[in-house]
Amino acid sequence: MKKFEFNLQPVLNLKEQSEKIEKERLSKIMAEINLQEEKLHNLTKHLNEVLEERKDEISKGTTALKIAESDAYVRKIQQMIEDKRNLIKKLEKDADLVRENLLKISKEKKALENLREKQFTEYQYLLNLEQNKVIDEQISFRVAKSY
Repeated sequence: MKKFEFNLQPVLNLKEQSEKIEKERLSKIMAEINLQEEKLHNLTKHLNEVLEERKDEISKGTTALKIAESDAYVRKIQQMIEDKRNLIKKLEKDADLVRENLLKISKEKKALENLREKQFTEYQYLLNLEQNKVIDEQISFRVAKSY
């Protein structure tokens, strides 16, 4: 009997490769999300420091020009914070899409693996039947030869 050959092996290989690529994409997106969250945290921390400094300057007395400059700077930091939050939301949506695609690919790959396993089990069963048939023929031949 010929060697076991899964006729959908190229498709399974493609699914495995696609799964690997999607996992890499997801890990890159997650790393980018972590980086952007760290930057957001640093911006928020910086904003709080600036607001505290501004509060101290106002309590000590400062010029209207300094207050206006400080307000403009605070607005700029707040805009940067909002931009980071929007970027993080976009990255999280991208990560969700990649997760969905990865789940779909994983399910397809698992189905192909199950099919391969089923076909291999059937192949082993047929191989066993063929081996038993050969053994039976040899025994029958020896019994017939002994008469």
